[in-house]
This record gives sequence, C-alpha cells and structure tokens, in this order.
Amino acid sequence: MKNLLYLLTLICGTVVLIGSCAKKDDDDTTTAASAIVASSTASGSITVGSETLSGTYATSCLTAGVSSMASSGSVPSDTKALAWIFVVRGNDNITEETHGYTDTTCTTKNHHTNLVYDNVSVGSASGSNYQVLQLYTGVELLANTSAAETWLENQYSVSLTEGTESKTSITPIQSYGLWNLSGTTFQKALSSISGYPTSLWGISYTKQ
Repeated sequence: MKNLLYLLTLICGTVVLIGSCAKKDDDDTTTAASAIVASSTASGSITVGSETLSGTYATSCLTAGVSSMASSGSVPSDTKALAWIFVVRGNDNITEETHGYTDTTCTTKNHHTNLVYDNVSVGSASGSNYQVLQLYTGVELLANTSAAETWLENQYSVSLTEGTESKTSITPIQSYGLWNLSGTTFQKALSSISGYPTSLWGISYTKQ
C-alpha cells in the first residue's frame, strides 16, 4: 500500500473540495438521510469540555461538486454523493469515515475509506473549540462496485475483493485535531500532522 499519509492527504483534500462546493450551492446538498450508516461500531464516550461525545455523528448527504470530482478521478467514477461519519469507538478511540454512493440520496454505497485513530486526548479550549491529540493507526477500505474497486486499487496500490473490507494497521502517526460539540451538533477541523488546526470545517455533523 502507498504511504498512508497520502491517503490522509487525499481524504482531507476531498473534504475541502466538497465543503467548498456545498457552501457555494446549498440547493445541491440534501438533508441528513437515515441511509447514512457507519461501518464502525460505536462504544464508550469522550468528554469535550462540559459535553459528552458518544455514538455516531453524520453529515448531510452531499452532492454539490461530486460529479466534477468523479469526472476528474478524485473519487470513483460511479460516485454521485458523499457523506462523512464520525464514530466514537471507545473512551479514547474514534474512526473518521468517508462514504461514497452511486445515487444522490446516499442509499447505495459504492465505497468507504475509514481513518482509525487511537489514544485520543481532548486538551485545552481554544475559544469554544477544543484541541485534540490523536494517533493515526490504520485505514479500512471497502469497494462495493467494480469502478470503486479499480479506483481504490489504483490510488492506494492495494488488492481488494469487491464487497470485502480491507483493514491495514500502520506505525502510529501523531495527529492533531480541533473539535466543537454543542448538544447533538458536532464540528471538527481537518486532522493535521503538523500542528493544531485553527479553524473548523464548515459542514457540521448531527448525532444519529
């Protein structure tokens, strides 16, 4: 598999692109759908200031800009929508999931790329946001279509079996985050390996 820092960079780049497109064209961004289902199992909780982060949080089903990304090869060619899911897997464990879909209602998933983090520690407040230390420890890849399988295999130099998730552990890499939790609404910055982010991603997650 290619250096998994590349995967982290590519996923963050995709998040930036779709976030920018969604801001420009809110009409193409659908509301949260019940079909958006995490592949990881939720467990435990993490304290964020006076709030408790637990369970699963998901973005809306996002379609703005996805067709252009599919045409340019930034996502599998049969992708028509994307969604991001944040799963608390334990008292210091999380998974950040990116799911792609072959329809515009986020019903039929064609792939996912999951970033696994352990030793998560919430630190000092930065205004109403909280700095987070975490170790990037692995990735989980799933292709449910031939187009997604080809794309993932080409991007990450892996051999996948359609419909079977591939899990890869890596030597832990220190990563930095920024979180904001208010009731059932969660926001986060793009994870960084060079230091704490200073601003949140513009698209929020809602507890499922």
